[in-house]
Amino acid sequence: GLTAVVSDAPEGLRPRRRDLVAHEAVLAALATDGVVLPMRFGALTDSDDVVRDELSAHRTDYSARLDVLEDRVEINVKGFHSEDALLRELLATDAGLRQANEELRAAGGGTPGQRLDFGERVAAAVGVLQERHAEQVVAALRPYAAEARQAPAVPGAFLNVSFLVDEGRREEFEQVVDDLGRRGGGLYELRWHGPLPPYSFAAEPLPGEAAWG
Repeated sequence: GLTAVVSDAPEGLRPRRRDLVAHEAVLAALATDGVVLPMRFGALTDSDDVVRDELSAHRTDYSARLDVLEDRVEINVKGFHSEDALLRELLATDAGLRQANEELRAAGGGTPGQRLDFGERVAAAVGVLQERHAEQVVAALRPYAAEARQAPAVPGAFLNVSFLVDEGRREEFEQVVDDLGRRGGGLYELRWHGPLPPYSFAAEPLPGEAAWG
């Protein structure tokens, strides 16, 4: 059957790191006995009856999602560019930027307006290249995952995506990430973190939510 694992929240409770660690430990222990729909730490309701009503009203939806998550884990992948290598790549491949850079150097740095214009052009080109690299990485990893979802933006990262991966393919997926990072040619570094409880996949994606089919 469908079961919720809950505990009482004392009045005046202030969450601490050890509480988060305990929450993660409970999820890990539950996962050894079967598939779990993980709730984020700190989720609260007014009473046990609210939980029972929720399970009763959405039993079919929860059961279907549990079927999707069975024997699968979440692996998060982040990508970080090397700024120096990225700039070198842009100047090597974009003739317009390369010419503008040479003109600024010949003019002793140029005027403040010229430097600002050049900086804006570089920023725009960086954005295009970051988007292209993100799409390439996701396209390469997508065949190894059941689902993929955009995670919140992280400062300095051009990519932050979570993948739902069959437990039996986890090591293969991680190896592919490592191989992609090495093939980045020093332009970017890929970091994976997992296996994680599938927080990002506990619910169906909302309309318009960033996801890859």
